[in-house]
Amino acid sequence: MIPSELISPLDRLALFGFGLFETLLVLEKGPLFLDLHWGRMTRGAELLNLQLPNKEERTDLLQKFLRQTPDSPPYALRLTLSGGSPSAGLPAQLFFSVRPLPYFPEQYRKGISLHVLANPRNEHSPLISVKSTNYLENILAKEEAANFGADEGIWLNSQGYLAEGTMSNFFFIKNKQLFTPSLSSGCLPGTRRQLVLELAHKLDIPAEEGFYTLSDLLSADEVFMTNALMGIMPVKSAGHTVFPVSSPCSGNSVTRRLEAALKELITAVL
Repeated sequence: MIPSELISPLDRLALFGFGLFETLLVLEKGPLFLDLHWGRMTRGAELLNLQLPNKEERTDLLQKFLRQTPDSPPYALRLTLSGGSPSAGLPAQLFFSVRPLPYFPEQYRKGISLHVLANPRNEHSPLISVKSTNYLENILAKEEAANFGADEGIWLNSQGYLAEGTMSNFFFIKNKQLFTPSLSSGCLPGTRRQLVLELAHKLDIPAEEGFYTLSDLLSADEVFMTNALMGIMPVKSAGHTVFPVSSPCSGNSVTRRLEAALKELITAVL
């Protein structure tokens, strides 16, 4: 970790889980879509009244860390901004760490399974819009999904509308049209969610953000999840409902078209 291997016991990150984080995919040429992640962390820091180091300083810290890490790409890079301790004069600090990617080629070929979570997502929480390090609710929800033999869990909000996955946003396709829950439904403004909507516009794929029920999802033609590490991940089932998963090169699948477009975008930006 940089700048320090240790987090002060007075830091609100250690005491209360008070802080922010971003998880990035690192390839051979560097972290993907870094500006999108810094932008979301900046907005979160403003909400939590935290001081994020300026762009030059944080870029220097990150580059130093990447030069020192022995890991070979691809891997996951986590950026953590601690809450500091104003009463003790301890400023917020940036920490960096890496871990292996949690997804496998077979999942992209065959799709993953979903479980509809028992407890609702609170769409009124001010934390919905930020990547808070207070992540226990997400972890417990992920474990619930795993206990039911699923790869990921899906939240409904307090009004019964679809919200998001425990660690992902999701999209579904009906009659070649793309749908995803509105941010007002209680979902995080994901970086890949943003890119997918932009790519859909470029590909002339009709896209809509709105309020949808579980029955809307279960009657979909295709479903996929997104986050910074998985990119676009097809879904094969939700409970007892099975969704078709097309072959990776299928031109008839909206999911696969967007997947190919995202790969092209990544190649272009690198």
